[in-house]
Amino acid sequence: MSTRRFAASAMAAAALMGLAGAAEAQGAGRQDQRDRPAGNVPPADQPLIRRIPEPTIAVEGGFGMLGYLGGTAGVGPTWNVRVTGSMSPRVAVEANYIGSVNQRPTMGRSLVLTSLDAGLRYNVLRADEAIVQPFVVAGLGYAGWAGEGGDAFALTVPVTVGVERLVTRNVKLGARFNFRPAFFDDLTVRGAASQTGGDSWALLAHGGGAF
Repeated sequence: MSTRRFAASAMAAAALMGLAGAAEAQGAGRQDQRDRPAGNVPPADQPLIRRIPEPTIAVEGGFGMLGYLGGTAGVGPTWNVRVTGSMSPRVAVEANYIGSVNQRPTMGRSLVLTSLDAGLRYNVLRADEAIVQPFVVAGLGYAGWAGEGGDAFALTVPVTVGVERLVTRNVKLGARFNFRPAFFDDLTVRGAASQTGGDSWALLAHGGGAF
């Protein structure tokens, strides 16, 4: 057999093998389409959720001022530590610690607040839609007060509005205002003519890191 005939025979054999492989792949594709349920739902041997989004975690601290409704105590300094987990561009969960020291108007003594709460946050705009990101938060938590007329336990339902933005890739700054109604609370000083409670408001500036 000459070199030309040998080369021609080899090319013909390779072409036949390529055609056979293509036909087999096409048949397998048709079989896969027949086996696949209607729509975009995968077969039962494949997971429905292929990718679970990982939350972005932010740890922040803040300082500001806190006041009480009803004359319970004067306006005083407050501080806050918060951990936020972003589940999507719109939704996040928050865990908060907030503390404050306020002076009683009649006794001249301090009322010290310790509060813990968890909340669900909704971002009114996505972070890429404006120069700052507005948000609202609603939560449920605990509050306790030490000092004259303090109360060791109360239920709180904090509601927050605020804005924030990234300064660098991992550093964010913001501000928030929260109103913190309290239930099952009694901060009345002994001998006072009227009852006072733990409903409070706070205005804070905060900053921290996201990763």
